[in-house]
Order: sequence, then structure tokens, then C-alpha cells
Amino acid sequence: MELSELKDKICAEFQGDSDDLARILRIVEEDTSVFPFNEWEHLICNLIEIQGLTFSKYLEIRSEYIIGNPNLWIFEISAPRGFGEKFAQTYMQGKCSELKRASKKLSSSYSGEYDLWLDGIRIEVKASRAVDSNSDKPLYIRALSRNTRKPFLMNFQQLKPQCCDVFVWMAVFTDEIVIWVMNSGEVQGNRFYSKGQHRGNRGNEGQLHITHDNIHVLDRYALGNKDLGQAIREAAERVT
Repeated sequence: MELSELKDKICAEFQGDSDDLARILRIVEEDTSVFPFNEWEHLICNLIEIQGLTFSKYLEIRSEYIIGNPNLWIFEISAPRGFGEKFAQTYMQGKCSELKRASKKLSSSYSGEYDLWLDGIRIEVKASRAVDSNSDKPLYIRALSRNTRKPFLMNFQQLKPQCCDVFVWMAVFTDEIVIWVMNSGEVQGNRFYSKGQHRGNRGNEGQLHITHDNIHVLDRYALGNKDLGQAIREAAERVT
């Protein structure tokens, strides 16, 4: 259940008069919401007040929503450093204890071009969160589930295939974290890869836009239940 569906779920559980429900929905729509006093809090309190929604039913809906969206808190992490550098890289190391933070101790020529290291394999980690691209609301409100039908855009940018051997990409959905592992040639050869146009680009960086329409092109690189370390080694060995 995505956040945009929560209101429909609450209304579906309403046991009172339909006119009362319509009146409260108008009040909520016309009200000015300020965090943490948002429209859902306003709606729930009003429905409980007129006894159209029991507190136990509210707890049931709350529990269902929390269980169904275990990754929602990740959408509140600051970007880019907090999310990309701290969360994503730490998450990868949690999945594979062999991964080490890149440093000059591991490679004397290292100068920040990539993130992680595994047996001489240079690894760049990129992460993005799936959010409704038709909305400008905060990320946690726009957050989408894996099977969403809404349009989204995940932009993996500042890609430097010439500086690493393997890319590990993370896509965070509210109910699932998807990881893709591919080598530099597979990224550079992807038909959606293009030279980056963002400020400061010197012609050696690229980007790849993943949307609801083309996300399937990465299916072959999905980690799934495989061991991350082994997937990285296999990607490094693949001929492209």
C-alpha cells in the first residue's frame, strides 16, 4: 500500500454516514497541513471523533502500512552524502563483509574515483529512490512500491566507467531494495547510457536514466538471492 492509497484504505473502513465522511474529506482538503499535523492525522482523528472509525481499526491499518513499507524511513535520509555515501555503501558492506572502503592503502593510485574494493576489483556504488515523478512533494510522500504503476525516474549519474571495474546499483522502493551488479562495459554499452550534462562535467562522466518504462533492461543484472561478493567477481570476469 503506497501513501497515496492510504486515504482510500481509511475511507473504506469508515462505518458511519456517507455524508459525514464527505464533510470530513472536504475539511481535510481545505485545511493547511504542517508536519507532523498532516492530512492523514487530521482525517483519522475526525473519523474517530464521530465514531466512524475505531481506534483498534486505526491500529490495524497502521500496522498493515508499516509492515508493507519497511523501507519508508530510507526516503527521509538526506541526499546525496547521507543516502549515497553513508547508507548505500554501508548497506553493501553489510551484505558482503569482504568489501572494503577504497583507499590508498589498498591502491596507491587511488584518488576517490570509486567507492569499494574486493580482491583488486574497483567498485562504484550508486543508489536512487523510486518516487512519483509527477509530484513535487517530500520524498517520503512520493515514495513508491516495487509494483507501482506510477511513473518514476531514477537517475544514476556521475558515472565513470573508465575508473572502475564493476558498478553496484541500488534502487530503493518502499517494500523492496533491488540491487544490480554489472561491469563497466555493460554500463557504457547500455543503450540508455549517455554522457552527463550536469554542471561541472568534463566529458568523462555519464548518466543512465531508469524509469518505469525501461527498468526491465536491468533484470539480467539483478542480484536477487545471490551472494554479492560472488556476483561482483562474476561481473568483473564477464566479457563485454
